[in-house]
Amino acid sequence: MADSKAAQGKLVALVFKHLDVVFSILRFIKPNVVFKGNALITRYEDVTEVLERDWVFQVPYAEKMDKVTNGSNFFLGMQDTEQYTRDVSNMRLTARREDISEIIKPFVDKTSMDIVAASNGKMDVVQELSRVVPTRLIGEYFGTPGWDETEFSEAATNMFQYLFYPDDPEVEKKALESAEKTRNYLDQAIAERKANRTSNDDVLERCLKLQDAGTPGMTDLDIRNNFIGLIIGAIPTTSKCVAVTLNHLFNHPELLVEAQQAARADDDEKLIQFVQESLRLNAFAAGIQRICAEDYVVAKGTLRATKIPKGTVVLAATQSAMMDWRKIRKPKEFRLDRPAYSYMHFGYGLHTCFGQYINLAQIPAIVKAVLKRNALRRVSDMKVVEPFPVSLEIEFDQ
Repeated sequence: MADSKAAQGKLVALVFKHLDVVFSILRFIKPNVVFKGNALITRYEDVTEVLERDWVFQVPYAEKMDKVTNGSNFFLGMQDTEQYTRDVSNMRLTARREDISEIIKPFVDKTSMDIVAASNGKMDVVQELSRVVPTRLIGEYFGTPGWDETEFSEAATNMFQYLFYPDDPEVEKKALESAEKTRNYLDQAIAERKANRTSNDDVLERCLKLQDAGTPGMTDLDIRNNFIGLIIGAIPTTSKCVAVTLNHLFNHPELLVEAQQAARADDDEKLIQFVQESLRLNAFAAGIQRICAEDYVVAKGTLRATKIPKGTVVLAATQSAMMDWRKIRKPKEFRLDRPAYSYMHFGYGLHTCFGQYINLAQIPAIVKAVLKRNALRRVSDMKVVEPFPVSLEIEFDQ
């Protein structure tokens, strides 16, 4: 039995190591697979079909979010209900899109450049930059810097892994400890701000102004739970995307040269494309999980039509979809002229990432601070403790 489990574990590890190959084969011979209560959807059109039909393929995060918040859901774990609309609308009133150019990008640009400039020509991108900048942005923009910068970042990472990756008792233990600490900190931060109102125009103050006006869904508990969800989504994702992008560029020196030229010219739109393509070829995750709420036929009317039984755990393989030649032209090539629909890094449909536009400003800005340095070189390969990079050491001339 032990030998059998070990062999199975090795097989799973091998599959995950070569997912692009596995997905390529499946897209050709069996695009939609149903097996023992699970389903895997691999073609672009079918992945978007699943993610568009949120009333059929429902989000599975509510139970874990209840544990993280100690009894309440966050809109990422909700269906398209009145509460979902209320909570998303409230947070869009407080975390405004116009803030990206007026507040967020200037802060990220300066913070990133200052950190890189102070590093004396050698740094670990993950530990000293890509985790630090989004954590400081949460402090500046949200008004909640955390009880300790490193521990706050680590807490968000622990909770993210618990919510979005396969069950693991050790991960759950660490995540729930982090959740308790985060809840206690945010409760205190909200109470202290209410006792000492400031003129700061941050997200917390905006939330409290909505509370003052009697806006539904803006109790202290509502504010705290929304902050937990947004913090979880902000820090580890940004850090991983920055590290993966830079690592891909180091792996392709000709792209690194072109990206550095764009950085030095402050061509932010081009840098966004460098990030998007790097992440398409090195996907953040294999896909997005959903639960099928009723019997449903994916790709109905085609030769690949597949019945998904009610209760099936479905993986909409966005990594595979972004490599599907039927929709993505020459998918193995690195190209800077791809249309926006080529990318699913921030999800698709109802639960597209709340912070996608912040991410599309923040990630390239952090990357740019590194790319602007002279004689930029990687000291050692990026180190990963699944699912996140933990180290990427670089050197450059001051």
